[in-house]
Amino acid sequence: MSKSSRSFSFEVGNLSLISSLDASVFKMNNGEFIKVKDELYFHFLNSGRIFKYSPDTTQKDSLRFVRLDATVNINYNIGSFVFPIGETIYEYGGYGFWKSNGIVRRYNFRDREWDVVVLNQEVLMPAAVSSGYCVWVDSSEQNLYVPYQRIINDGVSGMDEDRANILTSHRLNLRTFQWEYLGKLNQEAFKLLRAPYRVFSTSSGLFVAYTSRIYWIDFETNSIKVLVDPSLTQTLMRIQSYMIWYWDRDQIFWLNPANGRYDSVLVDNSRFVSHANQIWRKPTAVRDYLWLVPLMVMLLMITFTQYNRKRKLLSNSQPKETEESKHPFSATELSLLELLIAKHRQNQTVTIPEINYVLGLKDKNQGMQKKVRSDIINRINEKYSFLSQEKVSLIQNIRSETDKRFFEYHLNPEHLEKLLALLS
Repeated sequence: MSKSSRSFSFEVGNLSLISSLDASVFKMNNGEFIKVKDELYFHFLNSGRIFKYSPDTTQKDSLRFVRLDATVNINYNIGSFVFPIGETIYEYGGYGFWKSNGIVRRYNFRDREWDVVVLNQEVLMPAAVSSGYCVWVDSSEQNLYVPYQRIINDGVSGMDEDRANILTSHRLNLRTFQWEYLGKLNQEAFKLLRAPYRVFSTSSGLFVAYTSRIYWIDFETNSIKVLVDPSLTQTLMRIQSYMIWYWDRDQIFWLNPANGRYDSVLVDNSRFVSHANQIWRKPTAVRDYLWLVPLMVMLLMITFTQYNRKRKLLSNSQPKETEESKHPFSATELSLLELLIAKHRQNQTVTIPEINYVLGLKDKNQGMQKKVRSDIINRINEKYSFLSQEKVSLIQNIRSETDKRFFEYHLNPEHLEKLLALLS
């Protein structure tokens, strides 16, 4: 209650440890506290029932909650995700009547009922994992992120696992209530989100905890980071389902109702390192391929040059033996050299995708691409060293300025004129 500037919610496990309510009424239900500005609410999971904190000065050792809603419990929202935005409480998804749904509901404080929000499409919620959800709310930007969808239709037989999971990522704008398609979920992210032992929803994204490491699913930057810290993860594993816990800023707080112990642990975002480039792969647009236009023009020029060279070679029925010693490069090696020369004249380097395209490797796997590239570049350097009688690398590489994990290639400028004379 003292955190007046922030809104958040946190789940409660065993209600019998904290509540005077007859456990038989909701013996299958847990609940959650929802902090909205200066007000505190309690929501019974799977029921839509909301209670508001009402101070009672006569009871100093407990908090008094009074029911607000007039909801009829019809079990249509089992496993739904409830979250606050501003002064509004939303409920998303759930399971009931043998089917899952992607409906968003908003609690109407005046009518004391849940109103259905009209959306441009229905996006289903992924399966809830132990002690957490795989969806994330960006409260500052008012966006709801859904990394993938999970179809549950118990009224249809033969629904296999592959068809039940739809690996498409979406974002719901909670101002306009329009779903936006973000792209296809990467398999690496799907594996991480399917079976963690605990998911912590934070202001920075989802922290997905495993036995010895924590993965940071950062939806804002579409990236995944990892922290290997077995001591920290074992501490988090000791936060049991019957305890009350919540995340605030960069700390996880929890209370053990059995012994009254209140504790916290710091999770430092700066300690995480990159694990995977993306959560989802963005859809491609026409502008994404504009960079291929100059490359295609260059390839056409190279192809035309090779064609004319072959015609000249064929017209000479008896080539001299000295020509082979002067010009030992194969057609594939010549293609790469022509590309490097053209890029050098433009004062540019050659990227790995451009080399793969020229060498016909764009559809091969990464291992094959790397081996063939390395072999061809090494052969060119060895042949040139032999011809020039100098121990020198004609083709050199440097780290990419945009991504230091990758190399870019260029010709040794001191040997350009000698190479041109050799090729002519």
